[in-house]
Amino acid sequence: MKIKDIYSDIKTRIFVVLNQDDDNILDWVIEPTSLELLPEDENTYFVKAFQVSADATVDCYLSILTPERVAETVVKMNSNGNLVVENWCEQNQSVIPAVASDCFGNYDLYFAKENPQVGIDVLRDGLAKAQNKNVVAEDLGYLLRDENVILEAIEAFKISELNGPSSAYIYLELSNLYKQLGQADLESTYLQKFKDDIGTE
Repeated sequence: MKIKDIYSDIKTRIFVVLNQDDDNILDWVIEPTSLELLPEDENTYFVKAFQVSADATVDCYLSILTPERVAETVVKMNSNGNLVVENWCEQNQSVIPAVASDCFGNYDLYFAKENPQVGIDVLRDGLAKAQNKNVVAEDLGYLLRDENVILEAIEAFKISELNGPSSAYIYLELSNLYKQLGQADLESTYLQKFKDDIGTE
């Protein structure tokens, strides 16, 4: 199928791009997948996405290059019901994937300034399905931290710790979060884990 037909398949959440030789993105060839999360492989995917406002979301599609997890193009319906192709960086409203990711990347991909809860809900749903739970847990932890939801951020980062954190900086995040709670022992414990992991005293 082609991208111009993408709205005809309402069940598929992730499409893989098979051919992008055409200058018109709407004529690129895509194939539905049964994937629930973005995989770690090297490819271009169009995923179901949400255009977010303060009190609603509108379904659209977002192209993401993996494994770098780079968002590029939004395909959506305009007010006249016609498909349009736009640059992700030039959107007036946040557009975030409606699926979580098994590959690492910038957690801001899931941040919708109009309503951060939308991205949090996407990641919570993805965490239950994820193979690499550390990836989704870290995305979720950072969003929760930024929203000052401290206890839930700690819970998310501890899931990452349990499944192998991406870097020592997860321990530093935990140390800082425990500091905000006034839990000096745990603050100190995770600060030491951070120092041990990066090889400093």
